[in-house]
Amino acid sequence: MPPPLQPGTILQGKYRVLGIAGGGGMALVYKIEEIHPPGQIWALKELRAASGSPEEIAEARRQFRQEAEMLARLDHPNLPKVVDYFDEPHRSFLVMEFIEGRSLEKHLEAAGQGLPEKPVLHWMIQVCQVLSYLHQQQPPIIFRDLKPSNMMLSNAGVIKLIDFGIARTYKVGKKKDTAAMGSENYAPPEQWGKGQTDARSDIYALGATTYHLLTGTPPLPWFSPEQLPPPCSLNSAISPNTEQVTLTAMAKARRDRYQTAKEMEAALSSCLTSLRVPQPVMPGPVTTGRPCPACRQPNRQGARFCGRCGDYLSGQLQGMLQVSGPGGPAWEISLAKSPFLIGRKSTSDGIYPDLDLSYYDAKFVSRRHAQITRSGSDYALTDLASANGTFVNGMQLSPLAPRVLRSGDRITIGKAHLVFRLAV
Repeated sequence: MPPPLQPGTILQGKYRVLGIAGGGGMALVYKIEEIHPPGQIWALKELRAASGSPEEIAEARRQFRQEAEMLARLDHPNLPKVVDYFDEPHRSFLVMEFIEGRSLEKHLEAAGQGLPEKPVLHWMIQVCQVLSYLHQQQPPIIFRDLKPSNMMLSNAGVIKLIDFGIARTYKVGKKKDTAAMGSENYAPPEQWGKGQTDARSDIYALGATTYHLLTGTPPLPWFSPEQLPPPCSLNSAISPNTEQVTLTAMAKARRDRYQTAKEMEAALSSCLTSLRVPQPVMPGPVTTGRPCPACRQPNRQGARFCGRCGDYLSGQLQGMLQVSGPGGPAWEISLAKSPFLIGRKSTSDGIYPDLDLSYYDAKFVSRRHAQITRSGSDYALTDLASANGTFVNGMQLSPLAPRVLRSGDRITIGKAHLVFRLAV
């Protein structure tokens, strides 16, 4: 096996290695920066096939490329975006979104006990949403390895599923999977040669993950002769509703579990609502926008918190841009105006952008380069047919085609680097 890449190593003539960010098992993850344009940060995942026959190493490389190709065609806020993958002698790599945060496994280790119920419910609802997206692909994608170490919590509070190495597509009529793979504490019976995995297999693993996060104790493998201790016996602070949802998801028979991720999402949302003391809804007109994301209750125009469950209304989060580039420190500007024009000031033409980037790059920034518009809780970035393009996470936008931004998206305009985020 070749040694790990050293800081300063250049790959493909375009990526510079900054250091090792993490990894384990058969992969290492490095933090890298793009050389042109400079400053764009990515994660570089390297396959590390430690040993095995040539056939086994070839199979590991096949699965690694499958992961890269699968992620490259998917687009969801709870999935890291893959932008490149390539091979070098005896090494395979994929380049993907760098997630500022740590895994839920690391959060468990830091706590030394079960985690608080409310944030766990919020996180698992996000996982349900991305599972719905994966299961609705044609053919459906089954993740098959849900567990705390494969769920990254970003600093913005967004869950990202990582490590698609054993994900597979569901095949109609097939009775069992080709290989039994997964982690024994989280894998359902059908994943161990008992049948073909389907969407309900991920539901079991999600229930097992919820069990671990709430209790601080990994669940017993399904084949253990011992009885699974009820979650409340390990953490008395867990509500009965959440305990029931967790155990239903972990039913050994698939027919007894939630049949879809959306069904489990509804059950988790109900648990979250029941944990809050309902407050009376103030009289008055309601918004025509989205209702409360937690309990679906309509709220008055301008309300910051749900009058029923107290949840923060996502539509009230404020968009911010962190601005940096050569020749100055990073600073932030609020996206309080819509549309918000980004470009280069031109007194003679009467153009005064809301964000003037001429300080960072007066050559490659157009006078009317791009704009950000807000619709409800969504912010969309549009390149205004600029001469040198607008890039989001390293990908050039099509001119005049709005692109909805996600918290943490990195925008490159000339030599200026912007990071979009949502803040209270």
